Amino acid sequence: MKYNEMKATVNGTTCDGRKFTEELTFTLIPPKDNNHYGTGYYMNVKQETKDYPRQMVDWVDVRYERTTDVEILASRWIEGHYGKNAEEVTKWFEQED
Repeated sequence: MKYNEMKATVNGTTCDGRKFTEELTFTLIPPKDNNHYGTGYYMNVKQETKDYPRQMVDWVDVRYERTTDVEILASRWIEGHYGKNAEEVTKWFEQED
């Protein structure tokens, strides 16, 4: 399994009552050298939704989150981004070929 990458599906309702489903991919980006702060990691978040024609990408600084566990970091991001609008979250790791 790719433990630096996790996928998730978020189902919920927007503030104006519309149902939504978004597919997310969380990828941890390790530091390139030993000259960094905190863990040195960043996280790339790719969002795909059928309501928006292009994939949205967010670059997240997770150097000071005190973990490099992608599942914990993704859960924090989902909670911060969607809040109570996320009604059902499914997370999984894909198998490597």
